[in-house]
Amino acid sequence: MSFNPNIQYRCTIIRGKSISKMDDYLPVYAEILNEICPISALEFSDLFDNKLSNYIKDSDLKTTKNHRTENAGKLLGMYYEKNGIIYISERTKQFLKDNDQPAFFKSVCFNFQQPNGSQKIQTIRGKIEQRIKIKPYHFVLALLKIAEDKDLILTKNEIAYYVLNSLEVLQGKITVQDTFNRIIFDRKNNIQKKVETLGKAYSYDMQHINEQFDYLELANLIRKDTAHIWLNSKESKAIELFVNDLNKPLSFDIYRYDFHNPEIGKEIITDWQEYFGYIDDNQIKAFRTSIQSLEDKTVPQVVSTIEIGDEGEIFVLNTEKEIVKSFNPRLVNKVNHHGKTKGLGYDITSIEAKRNLSNPEFLRYIEVKTTKRVHPPDLTATYDTINCTRNEWVAAQQHSEHFYIYRVYFTSKGVFLKIIKNPFEKNEQGKLYATPLLYRVEFNESAIDENYKYAQNG
Repeated sequence: MSFNPNIQYRCTIIRGKSISKMDDYLPVYAEILNEICPISALEFSDLFDNKLSNYIKDSDLKTTKNHRTENAGKLLGMYYEKNGIIYISERTKQFLKDNDQPAFFKSVCFNFQQPNGSQKIQTIRGKIEQRIKIKPYHFVLALLKIAEDKDLILTKNEIAYYVLNSLEVLQGKITVQDTFNRIIFDRKNNIQKKVETLGKAYSYDMQHINEQFDYLELANLIRKDTAHIWLNSKESKAIELFVNDLNKPLSFDIYRYDFHNPEIGKEIITDWQEYFGYIDDNQIKAFRTSIQSLEDKTVPQVVSTIEIGDEGEIFVLNTEKEIVKSFNPRLVNKVNHHGKTKGLGYDITSIEAKRNLSNPEFLRYIEVKTTKRVHPPDLTATYDTINCTRNEWVAAQQHSEHFYIYRVYFTSKGVFLKIIKNPFEKNEQGKLYATPLLYRVEFNESAIDENYKYAQNG
């Protein structure tokens, strides 16, 4: 069929925080959920909000609620409710394992569709009536792939007008190739289009579209400047998964629900939450973020012949060797990696060197905690959380002022490092908060209230 991109439709998403804040808040949301879930839905709101207030000072009740419902819940699919209990989503569980923030956002983009169950029922009904049926992130990536193959770069205005605000594309009637062809045809004829509504501000037309671009950037799948968008070709494996999935039916069949039922809203929201936060093994493998895929020319290469298994440990090991070497080359052999030695509670031992000229050969016991994210952390006001094992916390107490946590951030703008000295003392001082999440329960017969023995079957 012929493509008429001039038939426009404002297909919105839930509004979120700024792109850098989404990167900052993600680990906070995850750790709070890890600490309190599973939990009764009746208790969840107050406990989550109370925990969050420890990180976000001076926020009002509405802002805190929005963090829980809009960000952690609807936008990021970090939890879901089932039979009155709130559970952590599979996506959040995976993030707690790998600290790979771009992989988390890849999963968000991959499971997202229009229509979806995150918005108000009136909004969903409107999209159903317009026969919207699209995986927008898949479509955009497939379009950018065609452009890349043709050595062309598309503009934000083109993707907004011809895809994310074009009714026929949103209805699934127009192929990616036909969309690309129309963009190029209009370019050759000097026809320039942009999304605009008479009497409305730019933010009304473009904020929800720009936020969709933000999620693709947080997923490390695209690069962009003020006017253009192009693929991050180093993420070819993930991009291929998106492109190959584009023409499959919507994974969440929202058209199967009876929208004449006045109670249908709750059912859709509940079903969508459980679906949206799911991630399978194939996605986990394809979505892993390599350090190389984050790098640009300013990022130091993280290369080692040692099979450590953690790029952060490689980075810290090499950094410490350079520091010690600049102080006294003969002491470099005192920088050692212990990652394969279980139970120590630290990854690397180094020495103070020029950082403590009174005792330069005193040992530093270093535990490395690594994360990957697209945007650099705010070095003055980042909220963050890490997990420490019992052995690590015992080592922090035992080595006190000689124990350090090195928090490593691999980003598209370089590697960032935050160092926490003597975390055990800082916990005692209330400068950081260490919360036990695992309890070992031992008991004897005096604790038993009831005993049963059942006969074997048959």
